[in-house]
Amino acid sequence: MIELDNLTIAVRGRAILDRCSAAIESGKVTHLVGANGSGKTTLIRAIAGIQRYSGGIRFDGAEATRVRAGLYVCFDDAPVFPYLSGYENIRMLLGRPLAKSVIAGASPALADPGLLRLQARKLSHGQRKRVHLVAALLSGARYLILDEALNGVDAPTATEVGSELDRLAPDATVLITGHHSDTYDSLATRRLVLADGEISAPDAVAADRISA
Repeated sequence: MIELDNLTIAVRGRAILDRCSAAIESGKVTHLVGANGSGKTTLIRAIAGIQRYSGGIRFDGAEATRVRAGLYVCFDDAPVFPYLSGYENIRMLLGRPLAKSVIAGASPALADPGLLRLQARKLSHGQRKRVHLVAALLSGARYLILDEALNGVDAPTATEVGSELDRLAPDATVLITGHHSDTYDSLATRRLVLADGEISAPDAVAADRISA
């Protein structure tokens, strides 16, 4: 579980979050919803430990510095090593060798062997994000933070990602942001809404619909 306690973030004098508290539960995929500019990426940067904030962020009761090895963050810009293949980029992202068969088998609908063989400089932005998402699936992290990771991915592929999360990271705490509700609702079990500096959960009826 990731707990946000009285969290406040200001950027260039503007309050992005104002004394927000929320719990992102373990073993579930939580979809963080918010308009462009609402602060979703800023919140993710705070969770990742690269954005200043006041208040508290705890990971199953521990500070971020205690769980760094168990935290994996995919950012929207999806940086890559341009002259390395998708396979090699995933190995670099994870910092360990993995067989091609293991990498290709993580989610073939996301990144098939043809895509993974290409140098990253030949990949579109969306394809680079797919490479990062495969790395996240293979990371073994207890806390997975995925910023706009499935934008442009169709609902069947999102469903496969959900199945792979269940298989590879069944107990992980997963927070994912994105705009397309139909895609994200196919794998999310909970929704949080970020608006006007506040984080809220949907009403009980909506929560039940998402969990169904």
